[in-house]
Amino acid sequence: MRIEFGWSLDGAAWADGGGAAGIARLGPRGLVQLLQGRLGLTRPAVEPAVRVAQYARRIAEADHPWLRASFSVDPWTTASTVLAWRDAAITAGARLEATDAAPERITALCTVEAAAPDLAAGAADDLRELVDVLSEEVTWPLGIESLCCHEDPGSLPGLWPRLFELLETAGVTMEHAAAGEQGRPKLVLVEAEDEWTAAETAARMLAGREGSPLQVLAGADTVLLDQELHRRGLPALGVADSAADRTALQILPLFLSLAVAPVDVQQLAAFLDLRVMDAPEGGREQVGLIPARARSVLLDALAQEPGTGGTAWQEAMAGLEADGEISESGLEMLRALSALVTAPIAPEELTPARVREVTAPLGKRLRALGQGDPSLSRASTHLQVLLEVLEELDPGTVLRERALAQMVESAGGRAGSPFARPEATTRWRISSRPAQLLPVGGDVLWWGADRDDASTGVTWDAAEVEALNGLGARLLPPAQLAALDTDAGLRGLHGAERIIVIRTRRRAEKPTAPHALLAHLAAGRAAPGQGVEDVLESIRLSPEATLRTDGFALAGARRGVKVPRPSRIAPLPTDLAKEVEPARHLLPPRLSYSQAEDLLGCRQKWTYKNGLQIRAASVATVPTGNRMIGTLVHAVVEQLVGSGDRRPSADRIRQEIETQVPRLASELLLPGREVELADVRERTVRSLATFFDRLGAAGLVITSVESRFEEPLVLHLQQGDVTVPFVGYRDVEAEDAEGRPTVIDLKWTYAARKYPELFEAGEALQLAAYAHALHEEGTDVGYFLLSQGEFVSANPALDPHGRPVLDIEDLWSRGTAGMAEALDEIGSGRVDARSGQILLDADQDLSTPRSAAKKTYASAREAARSQGSLVVDARCDYCEFSLLCGMRGDDS
Repeated sequence: MRIEFGWSLDGAAWADGGGAAGIARLGPRGLVQLLQGRLGLTRPAVEPAVRVAQYARRIAEADHPWLRASFSVDPWTTASTVLAWRDAAITAGARLEATDAAPERITALCTVEAAAPDLAAGAADDLRELVDVLSEEVTWPLGIESLCCHEDPGSLPGLWPRLFELLETAGVTMEHAAAGEQGRPKLVLVEAEDEWTAAETAARMLAGREGSPLQVLAGADTVLLDQELHRRGLPALGVADSAADRTALQILPLFLSLAVAPVDVQQLAAFLDLRVMDAPEGGREQVGLIPARARSVLLDALAQEPGTGGTAWQEAMAGLEADGEISESGLEMLRALSALVTAPIAPEELTPARVREVTAPLGKRLRALGQGDPSLSRASTHLQVLLEVLEELDPGTVLRERALAQMVESAGGRAGSPFARPEATTRWRISSRPAQLLPVGGDVLWWGADRDDASTGVTWDAAEVEALNGLGARLLPPAQLAALDTDAGLRGLHGAERIIVIRTRRRAEKPTAPHALLAHLAAGRAAPGQGVEDVLESIRLSPEATLRTDGFALAGARRGVKVPRPSRIAPLPTDLAKEVEPARHLLPPRLSYSQAEDLLGCRQKWTYKNGLQIRAASVATVPTGNRMIGTLVHAVVEQLVGSGDRRPSADRIRQEIETQVPRLASELLLPGREVELADVRERTVRSLATFFDRLGAAGLVITSVESRFEEPLVLHLQQGDVTVPFVGYRDVEAEDAEGRPTVIDLKWTYAARKYPELFEAGEALQLAAYAHALHEEGTDVGYFLLSQGEFVSANPALDPHGRPVLDIEDLWSRGTAGMAEALDEIGSGRVDARSGQILLDADQDLSTPRSAAKKTYASAREAARSQGSLVVDARCDYCEFSLLCGMRGDDS
């Protein structure tokens, strides 16, 4: 075997060196691995995270004072950083043995090394072991005839010069690659403002070439370029970086975030909805850790009670247990998840043993689903590495949540991109580093020639360099070390006849700078007195300059280009109504107040949501914010009334809030939400104390809360009368001493004027609907604003503001007439967006300040009242259908 060695050749394809002919093209890591195999020194690989865990234990045992303070605050980061220093010192050739008068960092490394004789070997130890074995008398044949080194072995750092000496002693013929004639390739530079334009230009060039060979140097991912290549019927290059945030690596951290109290229900919803997906063009079915039949059921339970362990969750689990269609593997996962979120681990009980216990069902589920699926196999490996890390810890150690998160992140490493799939092609050879280019002449397309600011390694100060040299190290100055990569890159580029650089001035919304090697190439072309930037400017082209009257032309590549006819973006619509086929079948099987509000406020919204059943994903319906708090306080009122206490004390109200929060608003228990929880709790205590006191002082006795009603509603439509059930829940019903009923609707809102204005304008349709369903004359109605602790009512005993009595019958009559009119319009095929149309007719839109929009709606209400109708503000700014109607963006 013959070997071609280059300092920057790690990652080069085996075939590049002529592997079939017994020639290998290797970098440092590749050569070490080959020699390990020849000398029988291979061993099972140890994950970097496991080595960090081992090293952390050794740091704790060594207890060096220089590391003590940092290690006590952040043991994982300290161990990871110090291990990197240790490996860098070993790679440099140092033997970390106790030494006198050394700098503190070196002394600390030597002290920990003495306490870590059984640390799993890393890449640095592999190199040291090779040198030690070859230093002995080796009779085992290496099977290597010659080794041709691109660099002078004496210019390499650390143990590498010694390794090459030993290989030569062992019979390997050492050669130095001839410098050869330094080429002066032509340079073409195309700079685009964005990645899309750059990708289109590069794809046109590749599609328009004929004949001569081409190498592609992909200095950045080719995801966008591959899309453009596919559009032209060409194979993808398939270059994409691995990353730590791939779907497979999100499963374990998301699961563990649910294991420790308090549980974030939004994270729980995300886990329930999590799918492991392949690339978009993969055509594979999405896989979920939670069975599809269970996913929506549990998400609906969270939508009812945004907490854990509540009645809705338990009922959902009972129903799933009785469902015979779910596999046993799926049921086991459901049971484990339910037990975990119902009784999560207390932070003071977070130990390695508990983590292993709660992750066991996840591992079993991943193995059951992951047969042949690389994504789930990667997730299983992630979990296995974490378990190996935990094995290095004392089972009874209490883990900090931050430390556990660091371990999980380190155990995951980086996962490959689903787009990293080069497609079979013989037209182009693809490299990711300039040094990997073959000196075959021809053209090189350099895609993404941006400056790389990656770290060059550990920096030692002068005293530390002297100490390490005394321990056997061979450290090169940083400039000399960087020159190795620069020279290797230039050797690769100088082997081409022409280099076509296509790059973008901005990538990922951040400005980029040209690669440093471009400056070297430009310097070789500079005339006396001409600067590098002047050279680059003289050859710089814009993508527009590649388009001529006869088509695209760049560096000998030509391709016809069709120029589309200019089109003008249509202006935003002035009429939001949609004209469709008559849809008389779109009648509600039942009506609730929320449906009635949609019919009156925006017929399109009702049609999309109720008529056509277009809904937001279940994961998006889990309440948060005001809706969650309102649900919580409603439940508190229900429990207080159910206990029979007509005027509960502040302590009793506070106690009930504490009881209901985990079930209905558990996200308020999360770290950082303490102030918000305290505000909600104390505001609710004051508000409900006022609520019960005012009712008592007014002589009102609560008779029921959350009482369901259902009654027939006759709608007079053009196609004939239609009767539908009108259903709902009245928050609070009360009676005075004479038996006259009062209906109170509870509202949690920070918009203090919204409901008083509705009431005073006679537009409080929800109150009218609830009162009308009682069919009792003299029914009093009102709101109670939970956040402000105020009643909105015409009863002076409850509300001293002297508000007018709400005309229930007139308001309900106008409401039902409006509902019938809306259904008639929908049935005829004209579906308008009334609320948005009111804004457009007033030359307003979603950017209009709310105060101005409210005045517009107030004027519309007055006009509608005079015509026996009413107007409902459908809040287009919060509507999920505003893109479909045209209020938000282009509706085309």
